[in-house]
Amino acid sequence: MIITKEMLNEKVPKEMFPTRFDSATDIYINTEKGLLLYNINPTTWNLLYPFFGQNNKFTINSYDIKNKDITFKELIDIYKEIYNREYVEKQGYNEDKRKQSLIEEFNNTFKLNNTTISNKLDFHYELKYSKSKNVYTLYYLESYIVNRVDFKTLIPQKNYPQEFLNLFSYHNETEINGVKLVDSLIYILKDKEKIKLLKNNLINL
Repeated sequence: MIITKEMLNEKVPKEMFPTRFDSATDIYINTEKGLLLYNINPTTWNLLYPFFGQNNKFTINSYDIKNKDITFKELIDIYKEIYNREYVEKQGYNEDKRKQSLIEEFNNTFKLNNTTISNKLDFHYELKYSKSKNVYTLYYLESYIVNRVDFKTLIPQKNYPQEFLNLFSYHNETEINGVKLVDSLIYILKDKEKIKLLKNNLINL
């Protein structure tokens, strides 16, 4: 469940109260054929994602918030305070370092060089049930747009099953070839301004 602005003053349902924090940083690459998407874990998740960093991120597997009578805004404020203290200040992962880490992992995964980011596309929070952990997790998700990449090496990659989502013919589809799009991607694609930003950052193959 994406936590929207309209939900901020609502109380967090007791049965959905998170005991785990996590984060993800991903990159959107819009080509003439469409957005590049990957089925990173077909066996367990079987979802299509933009590429996201898995090596360096903020995660707390067990955290007990004493007061369970709080709003979504108050929950996010608790997360932000811990995130900034433990991840940004203590570990040094400010936004520039998070982007650098993401690009390095992307380049290493697909054996690329000289990939660059242009814009920050989006950031939001998501409350999600983690089947593998059997708990609710509060995620912080950041998305960036790539404006330069080595397609000759990237397009033929065999690390992950790969699909294209053409934004110029997109009509609220939620899957490609029977594989569902991840919720955070669908959320971003509902925003006309974000789609416009992606279209303005089209990279020719």
